[in-house]
Amino acid sequence: MTTDTNLESLAQQLDASGDYQVLRRFQAVSQYQAPQGDDYHKVCIIDTETTGLDTSVCEIIELGYQVVEFDSQGHFYRVLLAKNFLNEPEGEITPEVTQVTGLTLEDVQGHRIPWEEVEADLADVQLCVAHNAAFDRPVVERYNDLFVEKVWGCSASQVDWFHLAKVGSRSQEFLCWKVGQFFYGAHRALDDVQALTHLLSFPISESQLPAFHFLLASVRQQKVLIKATGAPFDLKDALRQRGYRWQVSERVWQKIFDASQQQDEIAWLIENNTPNPDVIKIKATDTFSVRAQ
Repeated sequence: MTTDTNLESLAQQLDASGDYQVLRRFQAVSQYQAPQGDDYHKVCIIDTETTGLDTSVCEIIELGYQVVEFDSQGHFYRVLLAKNFLNEPEGEITPEVTQVTGLTLEDVQGHRIPWEEVEADLADVQLCVAHNAAFDRPVVERYNDLFVEKVWGCSASQVDWFHLAKVGSRSQEFLCWKVGQFFYGAHRALDDVQALTHLLSFPISESQLPAFHFLLASVRQQKVLIKATGAPFDLKDALRQRGYRWQVSERVWQKIFDASQQQDEIAWLIENNTPNPDVIKIKATDTFSVRAQ
């Protein structure tokens, strides 16, 4: 009879061979390290499943989050709470959305997110983190003002996974495979949240500090929005490659940078015939919000 112990022993042998990499199924964690004092902060790891990709109109069909203690170096301690809520939209849930999330209109019928409960859970949390904060933040802000005054971080864009962990993709599932060597049931809100929390707990880089440490370092940086005003048309491909996005209403390429990168980026723009870029300082509570556009 094969036992869990035997299976783990076989997995270790395969890993040690160098010819195989074994992925473990993720099991939700309730505590990463035992608290040794009271000097901890709280982060809300959050995710939404929605009816579409347009943040101005899509509806939430599932909200998942958990609140975790952390210290100034980015180490996690206790998971204080973990919750998941379904929500019936006014519109439809398309077959494409069902294929991604597994959710149908029948699954969410009659369900509502209890926003008063969410507000109570997150009242003393200052930082929210999502794997695509530029999507999740504008969506949840349309539903509740609670999220407007929070500081937000993005685990996809604010961790340099390529240089720190030698991983070329920022897909959460792929990062979990490559960095954490685990797999999970993706695209359900709380599953994604718990897996993301676990991913951020893994040590990366030569310093072997948790990935969350590097996300915090980026969050703490002053941010600026640089608009490549007057950029020549033939620079569009280079701007896109540098991560700029086209802002339709103002007809300008723009990107958010750490303030420490501002001087070098402006120098590059000037060298490429964009002599008058606009630079706007962004409040810490506006990063990834529509207010930073």
